[in-house]
Amino acid sequence: MAAQETRATAASGGRLAEVLSVFRLLRRNAGLRRLVVSVLLMEVGQWATWVAIPLFVIERHGLGLGVGLTTGLMAVPNILLGVAAGNVVDRNNPRNVLVASAVFSGLMVALFPLTTELWQVQVLAVLVGIGYMFVVPAALALRPQVMDAGSEMSGNGLVVTAQRLARFLGPAVAGPGIALVGLSWIFVLEAAMALTATVFFVRIDSHVPVERAPGERAPGIMAALRPGAWAAELVGGIRGVAGFLRGSPRLAALTVTVLTYYLAFGAGTVLLAAYSLGRFHAVPGMLGYLFGALGLGGIAGAMLAPLLGRYRSGVVYVLASVLEGVAWLVLPWTGSAVGAVLLMFVAGALESSATVLYFTEVQHLLPAEYTGRYYATVLSVGDACQLLGRSLGGFLTPAIGTTWAVVSVGAAFALPVLLLAAPLVRNAPSPRLTTGRPREKPSHP
Repeated sequence: MAAQETRATAASGGRLAEVLSVFRLLRRNAGLRRLVVSVLLMEVGQWATWVAIPLFVIERHGLGLGVGLTTGLMAVPNILLGVAAGNVVDRNNPRNVLVASAVFSGLMVALFPLTTELWQVQVLAVLVGIGYMFVVPAALALRPQVMDAGSEMSGNGLVVTAQRLARFLGPAVAGPGIALVGLSWIFVLEAAMALTATVFFVRIDSHVPVERAPGERAPGIMAALRPGAWAAELVGGIRGVAGFLRGSPRLAALTVTVLTYYLAFGAGTVLLAAYSLGRFHAVPGMLGYLFGALGLGGIAGAMLAPLLGRYRSGVVYVLASVLEGVAWLVLPWTGSAVGAVLLMFVAGALESSATVLYFTEVQHLLPAEYTGRYYATVLSVGDACQLLGRSLGGFLTPAIGTTWAVVSVGAAFALPVLLLAAPLVRNAPSPRLTTGRPREKPSHP
């Protein structure tokens, strides 16, 4: 018995040391630390703005179609132009793209309180969406440049922790902030946080991921967004990424399951609202508790994800994704508000753990010169899937009832991963390629 207790204590101490080593990595690696802090600052401001914009439109222009249209317009640039943005990231220093787009989006957000007409708000929403379109793939392209070989799992765990913490803190800051200082100041807050984040961004050592031929000029942001150039980048970018995925079954499976996750989560956000109002109408603010539990679970899962590095990543990814779906499947039969909140906490923890594994696997499988285009393509298609999911969620709820609609969402989380389990589990990651000129044909891991 004593020997068993000693082994259990040693194992517990080893897990604790592994968690603490993640924070030692943050202290030791200045580039990673700056990226994590800047991502946290940027995304807290962005999530606060997501809360503030619909409230701003309602306050100034009334409740109507304009509310949903204005928030939806922020996603349109990424859906239509995301691949072109990815090419800009791949052909330029991602740090410089990140700084320019962060400053641009922050300044555009700061203009919201100065608007007097709804069309002005909507134009700004599109411009902010253009800024965000470059921010996200550029930040993702910086990850492999600030992480040492062998530390990818811990490094991605820290970045995802910052993202999930921002998802929780942004709305939490927006609510009291609006009550204390007024709605307009929330937009000033994001602008200030974006500009502060750039102070950390500019101090990150970074380089262009693709070596250009002598005399070759990198495409600028405005040049890439011209209609003719954009169409060429869209077709060429999607064709290049698709060709690369055909030669990498594991990366293709990861990509498909991420896109189906976007679809399921989009539907889930709508269904949670219907579920909370229908099943727990006597609990004021139940929807907030459910989303808060998802956020807190996401923070916990991302922080603990590096502990999973000792196991086969494909198996853990499949298990985490399937169990997340099971948590949603069980939700309609939960008899208590506490039980529902706990289930969403578990779902959030499993989702963020799977996200850390996804980013780590992609970092091993994807050549550096494809990073921007790959993530831009996934994000643009993912935004479209999320919008489609929200539409499906609104359609399914009255058509088949809240219970079976939630079950459908759980199945959408779990089934694609089960169907693609073979390439996810069977193939081992290939060595990550980090240098080299752009190739005539995509190279495959």
